[in-house]
Amino acid sequence: MFLQLKNTNIGYKNSLISGIDTSLKSGDVCLMIGNNGVGKTTLIKSVLNQIPTLGGEILIDDKDVKRFSVKEISEKIAVVFSKYSVPANYKVPDLVALGKYIHYPFYFNLNKTDKQEVMKIIKDLNLEEYNNFPLNQLSDGNLQKVFVGRALAQNSPVIILDEPTTHLDEENKIMILKLLKNLAKKHDKLILFSSHDWRLAKEFADKIWYIKNQTLFSGSVEDVLFQHEELTKRKF
Repeated sequence: MFLQLKNTNIGYKNSLISGIDTSLKSGDVCLMIGNNGVGKTTLIKSVLNQIPTLGGEILIDDKDVKRFSVKEISEKIAVVFSKYSVPANYKVPDLVALGKYIHYPFYFNLNKTDKQEVMKIIKDLNLEEYNNFPLNQLSDGNLQKVFVGRALAQNSPVIILDEPTTHLDEENKIMILKLLKNLAKKHDKLILFSSHDWRLAKEFADKIWYIKNQTLFSGSVEDVLFQHEELTKRKF
């Protein structure tokens, strides 16, 4: 298993989620779902070791995240948060290319292959027409796609996305999720994304992490939806 949580408690002073025992392997696509405030973003930050756990372990590739440096975490995990700051004077290729600098010092120039990969990501995200646009002139949806592009350029074995489809219309939402699923299946990436829309699970996910009453329920999409019928009857 590539990502494991063993009897893990996450939160700040008090636990938001307790006794988490679950794991994901390379090639898995997992949807994390739950009401606002249940701890989805906190769990992501705990996996990144940005917030210390209140108990138990989080392992990446059989190593406790507490033993990773910030650079090592970045090499293992690419992340897209729902809230972000926009770098001043950056254009689309500049931000996507930032994902490559995880592997180089900032004073290095990207090689030809890196630049080709950046341009392919921009093409795959249907962002070519915005190449020369300053980021502050992009719509929220297109800006979200550029941040997803930066995560893809990072080429890490794990990609975690916090509400990646929030600002996207239906067409772009499907395009992003198909791209992520393709990465998981063809390139053996582990994809974990949070959303308020449980309907995405059936088409794009293999597993669900469902957070309710300070507990994380995990399993196949079919099992979790069957065991928690309220998921199909409510909106988060």
